[in-house]
Amino acid sequence: MLDVGEPLPKVGAKDDSGARVRLASLDRPLVVYFFPRADTPGCTNEAKQFAELYQQFRKKGAEVVGVSRDSIEAQRKFKEKFGLPFRLLSDADSTICDAFGVIVEKNMYGRKTKGVARATFLIAKNGKIARVWPKVKVDGHAAEVLASLP
Repeated sequence: MLDVGEPLPKVGAKDDSGARVRLASLDRPLVVYFFPRADTPGCTNEAKQFAELYQQFRKKGAEVVGVSRDSIEAQRKFKEKFGLPFRLLSDADSTICDAFGVIVEKNMYGRKTKGVARATFLIAKNGKIARVWPKVKVDGHAAEVLASLP
């Protein structure tokens, strides 16, 4: 997993509208949060918390982007269903997830699989990672990220 001080990887993906987005072209500070699967309870709760605080992130000059390996269509439906005001990137080929190192082994009911770790990265204005939350607990996480912004 990427760590503090490392540069923002030069990667991108299509967003929920199908538009190609390069992370480096977005406003900074930039909050990139990774979630396992759209429209599941934990991921929905996390997205709603970021959505509730989105205007406060913007007032601090920060952009928020959610990333999962869901399809563009799944991301679009998820965004529309919950009125999410920020982009969701469809990293179906795992380019962004691999670049950030968030694909981890998971153990679900004794069965080991590889999946997206719930992790968040704050990228500073200089394009370097300023903070990493490697094992996110959903409740209160968006507020914690917001509080870490200058």
